[in-house]
Amino acid sequence: MCYICTEPIESLIELTELYCPGCPDLVSIPPELVNLRVLDCSRCPLLVSIPDSLTRLRELDCYLCPRLVSIPATLIHLRKLNCALCDLLTSIPDTLVRLRDLNCSGLPLLEAIPDTLVRLRILFCTQCPLLLSIPGTLTQLFSLGINECPLIASIPDTLVKLIELRCWHCPRLTAIPDTLVKLTELRCAGCRLLTSIPSAVLVDENFSGCPWLPQNRHRYPTHIPALLRIQRWFRHGKKQVFKRVIRTRAFNEFVFHPDRIGGKLVKRQMEAELGAMRPTKQQRVE
Repeated sequence: MCYICTEPIESLIELTELYCPGCPDLVSIPPELVNLRVLDCSRCPLLVSIPDSLTRLRELDCYLCPRLVSIPATLIHLRKLNCALCDLLTSIPDTLVRLRDLNCSGLPLLEAIPDTLVRLRILFCTQCPLLLSIPGTLTQLFSLGINECPLIASIPDTLVKLIELRCWHCPRLTAIPDTLVKLTELRCAGCRLLTSIPSAVLVDENFSGCPWLPQNRHRYPTHIPALLRIQRWFRHGKKQVFKRVIRTRAFNEFVFHPDRIGGKLVKRQMEAELGAMRPTKQQRVE
């Protein structure tokens, strides 16, 4: 219930917790509520600001406030912040040094996570298309989510306490550092350039769409003899045999490695060449 809508401000000065999620008419939080420790103003479509005076706040949930433009830098005692899906937010204040839990997912304008947030233990920054990297100073992290962050190319090797890592669909991510020895949950589906993960990690079963991981490549070297035979058949003119073979699973698994650049194009060229060698209808009649 939102007491701001029903009670005069003077009677709320001593209020320590305020829950007003989904309030359709809430434009701002009264700055007089200086004793607030917990504030939930999520899903308020008209909310444009959080007062600088709320310096005692420990928890702030402003999830899905599309008009909110900033988080006050004065909230230095904040422990937990959920500002996901606030489209106009461009940054997280670097003064929030006591922050332990941060969810800044779905911020299209966010470019960086401050390296001063050294006490962070949980960080979710999924679907941030401009986010470039995760600071190596966040050494206390044990849970990290960076799903669908297309510009992130690496995970810092200093995050040695990391237990849970979710990095679905990060197209530039190439490796998970071997130093992350405490990982017990790794979800990396759809990372097309990922080539290595820690050998000791207990990998979640969802690592499909990562064609270069050893778990997905172990069968290909066994098809080399078959490929050599196919090449000999083609040289000796056994085109009908070759046409059947290029449709086999073994041939495609080796030659047309999943997501190999140009693989599909090469196959189309080969099929076109075979088609050109086939006699036309008029030639068959003759």
